[in-house]
Amino acid sequence: MQKRYQKFLSLLTVFCCICFTGCSTKQTSVSPESEPAATETSPSASVLDHTQSVSPDGKDPAECAYGIKITEETQSPSYTAKKDASVTVLKADASYPVFGIEGNTEAAAQINAAIQAELDTFLNFEKENAANAEEAYLASLDSSDSAFQTYTADFSYQLKRCDDRIISVVFCQSDFSGGAHGNTWSYGVTFHTKTGERLYLESLCSDYTPFHELLINNLNTQAASPAYHDYISTELNSDIDNALLNDSTCWYLDRSGLTFISNPYVLGSYAAGTFEFNIPYAELDGLKSEYAYQGPYIRKLFPGSIVRHDLNGDSSAEDLCYSIQTDADFSSPKPALTINGRDFSEELEQLHLSYLWTGAYYLMDIDSEDPYTEIAISNENTERPKETCTHFFRYHTDGKLVYLGNTAGIFNEDMQVRYNSNGNLILCDRNGNPLG
Repeated sequence: MQKRYQKFLSLLTVFCCICFTGCSTKQTSVSPESEPAATETSPSASVLDHTQSVSPDGKDPAECAYGIKITEETQSPSYTAKKDASVTVLKADASYPVFGIEGNTEAAAQINAAIQAELDTFLNFEKENAANAEEAYLASLDSSDSAFQTYTADFSYQLKRCDDRIISVVFCQSDFSGGAHGNTWSYGVTFHTKTGERLYLESLCSDYTPFHELLINNLNTQAASPAYHDYISTELNSDIDNALLNDSTCWYLDRSGLTFISNPYVLGSYAAGTFEFNIPYAELDGLKSEYAYQGPYIRKLFPGSIVRHDLNGDSSAEDLCYSIQTDADFSSPKPALTINGRDFSEELEQLHLSYLWTGAYYLMDIDSEDPYTEIAISNENTERPKETCTHFFRYHTDGKLVYLGNTAGIFNEDMQVRYNSNGNLILCDRNGNPLG
């Protein structure tokens, strides 16, 4: 893992130097003599116990949560300059999950050990990188060009799927070591809940050859679609197989399917950011049945993707596409929604979706007792976070788009949506407990 981490950072650095002048490089080797003083910090922990609260549907909460308890722990080491202890040269923050599985301590221990290894790689790297920060600080004392900026690093996670079959976690890392901008990347780790075994693409099927071909064909089709036209860089000239399928960490499983992550400089430029390709479970021929998702229907879609789905239960599939129209520099975003060729963009504009969430939109079945599959579109307001919300729509058989309302926050794969006692939509955690 350490080698992979360093190799990836090296690639990032190379591309940074090519594409963006002024980006600093990272050194991975540190002599003990040059190591700055570290401010020792103790891990703190806050418990997210999904087995203690009562679920809205009256089920036993432990059963609802598959007997899985998640504890979030944090570490925040900082390093100060040898010459001036009041100057922090590097500050790191890490948050990570610790799993407890009822009746299966061995599997939990195996999963936690693997996650600890990922954390240790991050912490050890930043401990070494603190020496580079120390050198940059000393250099700034002899220069009038610019003041020293504290190096920063962040290690966080997103729980993508957590049930009695699969635990899949995405780790998100970012760092700033001076220069024009920092670096950000994500990667996934997936485990068999019952055995604790780390899963790889080859583990998901009995015969990898046809499964591998299916993945390549699906990903290449998606990559060639208009949805990815502004994201994939022709200059990089990377093929899907080498860029994604040969990387054991660039994928994860969630409630919608198998998702591949393209970090900056992998298939796209830095400006394109991180984007994803999702293959729904229904299209994953060859996937072992023990890894299939058995919950309510949900499908994650990349903006610009065209999909056919029966939205209203009339046994006829609709052609659906939600996209974000921007200027050449990705500014001035405007939402666009078409269903069966009809443009509903005006209806979206009335909602003032000025802070569009570009990560994904969703098709989901909010209520299994009705024939509808709802559309979920999130709107992130970074200036006024309390206004961040997710809007929900329903397409009727008469061709009308009906607005159902919104919920506070951005919907993701570890959430569900329910109606409360007043008939209002609310975001809930994976167990159905309302989110604050």
